[in-house]
Amino acid sequence: MKHISTFTVLLTMVILMIIGVALVPRLDIASEPRKERGSTLTVNYWWQGAAAKVVEQNVTSKIEALVSSVRGVERVSSVSEFGSGHVEIQLKPKADVSAVKFEIASILRQNSSKLPKGVSYPTLSGGEIDTGRDNDDIQQILSYQVNADMPDEQIRRLTEMELKNVIEKIDGVHHVEVTGGAGRYLELTYDARQLANYGLYASDIATAVGNFVGHENVVGTIRVRGSQIFVPLLLSSSFDGSRLETVPVKTINGKIVYLNNLVSSEIKQRKPDYYYRVNGMNTIYLNVYTDKDASIVRTSGRVKETMDSVINHHDRFSNSRLHFLLVYDLAEKELSEFDTLVLRSALTLAILLLFVWLSSGRSWKYLGIIACTLAANILLAVIAYWILDIRLHPYSMAGITVSLGIIIDSTIVMVDHYSYYHDRRAFLGILAAMLTTVGALVVVFWLPDYLRHDLRDFSVIVIVNLSIALFVALLFAPALVEQSRYRAHGNGYITNARIKVRMTRIYRRYVNLTQHKVWRWVLLALTAGAFTVSLILFIDCMDFNSFKPKEEEKKLNIRAQMPLGGSVHELNDKVSEVEAFLSQFKEIKRYETTVSGWGAMIMVEFKDEALHTGFPYFLENKTIGKVITIGGADWSIYGVSERGFSNSLNLQYRDHRIVIAGYDYDRLYRFAENMCRYMSQNNRIVDITIETPGHERQEDELFMEYDRKALALDSVNVRDIHQSLGSMLSESPCEQIELHQKNGKVMKIDAVIKPTDTEDFDLWKLENSYIKIKDRSIRPSDFMKINKREAKNCIPRENQEYILGVVFNIIGSYNYASRCIKQIKDRYNNMFPVGFRCVDSAYEFYEDEGTQYWLIGLVAIIIFFICAILFESLYQSLVIILLIPTSMIGLFLTYYVTGVPFGTGGFAAMVMLSGLTVNAGIYIICEYRNCGNYLRAFNHKVIPIFLTIFSTVLGMIPFLIDGADEQPFWYSLAVGTIGGLSFSIIPLVVFIPLVMRLKKI
Repeated sequence: MKHISTFTVLLTMVILMIIGVALVPRLDIASEPRKERGSTLTVNYWWQGAAAKVVEQNVTSKIEALVSSVRGVERVSSVSEFGSGHVEIQLKPKADVSAVKFEIASILRQNSSKLPKGVSYPTLSGGEIDTGRDNDDIQQILSYQVNADMPDEQIRRLTEMELKNVIEKIDGVHHVEVTGGAGRYLELTYDARQLANYGLYASDIATAVGNFVGHENVVGTIRVRGSQIFVPLLLSSSFDGSRLETVPVKTINGKIVYLNNLVSSEIKQRKPDYYYRVNGMNTIYLNVYTDKDASIVRTSGRVKETMDSVINHHDRFSNSRLHFLLVYDLAEKELSEFDTLVLRSALTLAILLLFVWLSSGRSWKYLGIIACTLAANILLAVIAYWILDIRLHPYSMAGITVSLGIIIDSTIVMVDHYSYYHDRRAFLGILAAMLTTVGALVVVFWLPDYLRHDLRDFSVIVIVNLSIALFVALLFAPALVEQSRYRAHGNGYITNARIKVRMTRIYRRYVNLTQHKVWRWVLLALTAGAFTVSLILFIDCMDFNSFKPKEEEKKLNIRAQMPLGGSVHELNDKVSEVEAFLSQFKEIKRYETTVSGWGAMIMVEFKDEALHTGFPYFLENKTIGKVITIGGADWSIYGVSERGFSNSLNLQYRDHRIVIAGYDYDRLYRFAENMCRYMSQNNRIVDITIETPGHERQEDELFMEYDRKALALDSVNVRDIHQSLGSMLSESPCEQIELHQKNGKVMKIDAVIKPTDTEDFDLWKLENSYIKIKDRSIRPSDFMKINKREAKNCIPRENQEYILGVVFNIIGSYNYASRCIKQIKDRYNNMFPVGFRCVDSAYEFYEDEGTQYWLIGLVAIIIFFICAILFESLYQSLVIILLIPTSMIGLFLTYYVTGVPFGTGGFAAMVMLSGLTVNAGIYIICEYRNCGNYLRAFNHKVIPIFLTIFSTVLGMIPFLIDGADEQPFWYSLAVGTIGGLSFSIIPLVVFIPLVMRLKKI
């Protein structure tokens, strides 16, 4: 290194440090690590209003067929639900996830236009390892409240047209949702009985309006020069709503029936089919969602900049007086948490620098050298984080903080050595110490997924920092010493020669005692006993599964669901009562409400000052008392206490189940019905029903079971019954109409055709009233039975097979039930055609067996080979390895005495302790090999070793401030490291001479 000038090294480092400062704002900051690349992909799609069976036949089956042919796909499963569906793709173990994901995305893009009209574009996500956390692929990062002096419909349209598309183009944004407000529509109501007298159906009205107001139809095709050209029929789309008489519907007996003879029109405010409110305020909201692995801070900043640019420089917004209020900002919350982590790390750094200053005899020049090298380490690490695209989150910040102490130790060793000898021979010892720590951290990449997800970035950060520390110690630290002309003048410690001599005599006697065979075996037995006892106590104090997912912030969740026949508007009225109740509590920071067809959810967040008091439990009890008084809905409350609350009754419990599978859903369901009829012949088999495994609690529905013989005898067509009932019961959308307003403007508005007596037509009327079919009146109950059953609004499929379960109770002994079920399975397995079968249902569960602890042995093996290369002695390498279990005694006893949960932080402390403890032993044995006298080597290195341990312990103290409840990972890491390192002094002093073959001194 002599040919590199000091000036060149310093100038290069200054330039790199400036680059590091410039890259700090570009770092990826988040509260969670990125998901690892996994082997599961998911395709999601929506089709509003479509039944599960329609979704499965027209969308799910097509997508399954497309993705199943992709190379690398091992298994495909799907779930089709009412209005939506998803296909889950399991890849082969050695498949290239990125390549397969790209190929599937290309296939979906090419075939999206072939899907039915109304189906959303299929979105492909996944490819990450499931860690047991929140598995949602998207998350809300921003929410703007939009207000203006104009109708809600106009606010919503303007927001969607000018902002939604712009924001969705931003990198990292998954989608933008505009909620709240409801537009207007033209309601055309008719009398179903009058319509039947004319022999017309609701579809005739819809066709007449569509033909009149502007529907595009294809008349036919013609061939021109060998190519086929479509000939469309284009109609006028202008319509004055007050002139309904101009719309002809049909000619009956030579007389034209006009629309105004059949319907009356009225413009109404549309009732939304979805409600979203924050703090009970029903207004327009612009919600921005991002991918789970995107940078929240960076994406949020881009969205805010775009919003400001569009709002301030767009004429339509400046003239409309729209006001945007930011009501939710996830990035701000994460930045506040990150600021706390940075403050804690800064406090650690300040403690370490103060310790360096005091230990150096209060030398400001020495402190300046150490501070400059630390700054260089941190800023060069920033460059590495940016190049390697490393995300900074609580676990990676732990790696930065832990590595600070190790970096300072390496710098001190090089500065002290270079100031005395002006050479870099100390670098070999620093390299060996760093390699042992890196070797200990490498095992993190062999951990189970649920552990590796947390500790991966922790290990990567420490490895990167230590690698950079080697570069800085080799070049920058000596250059600073040369430039500042620093010369060490002693170690700066205040010592007493008499005490030092006395301690040396005592330790000499102990070393000589350890070389006596009898005492050696006695002391070894005591050490083994201490390790065994501490390990037993540690195992006893641990939970069944110490590695639990991180506890989420305490929130009160209130769910509500309407029974069969309930509407979203009725549910919204009930939820509004709960919102009014919540609005009186000032301790609530925010409550977010969503109401849709499936049910409602109110998520309540508490203010920080109220979060750690008894108020959440108080509010939970009060809310339970409130929802009990609101009838007509099923309520459940959870998230605060473990008991929660639910008033949903499930009294019909069934013990037994027969699962059947097949490739055709309709035939499979008929087989299940046939099985139910066969089983009902046995009086001891009761409570028989058909369920969808995994989706047992579905809504109920009414279904019609026709008498085919009665229909044939009376020449009644099922389709005619459906058309007549449809005209009496259901409303249907019509073409969009352009209305000419009085001010001369044209307004586009949706039209809906609806019977007048829909709300009055109940089940009793359906069974007992007469309906008109063509020229005759019939009573539907004469031709069918109307029964209630569980709606199959969810259709799962696994490996191209549909699955249904026939569940029931059997009155009798367990042996009788087993024989009965086996007889039914054998009967239907013999009767089923190819492609259908009865399957045995089984339940799987996961249990943490603690296999990750065996990886500590891998740490020992890695360190053993590093030491064997360094010492060229297997025996001395074994001595170093034996320091690991003896130092663990302190860690085990620390968790037993304090009762602190072990968790991921404890395992990180165990890995770090394995590397840090052996470093001290390496320094002593290296010195012993150089001087040949163990006592002299110990005296030379004991003070630096104590300082190393003491500095690491001091660096962990700030992480004890918040306690185990606030930061369980940090607290557990700090407690384990402090306890283990503090105790490691004892085996370092006592154990090494016990196992070394030394000459009497």
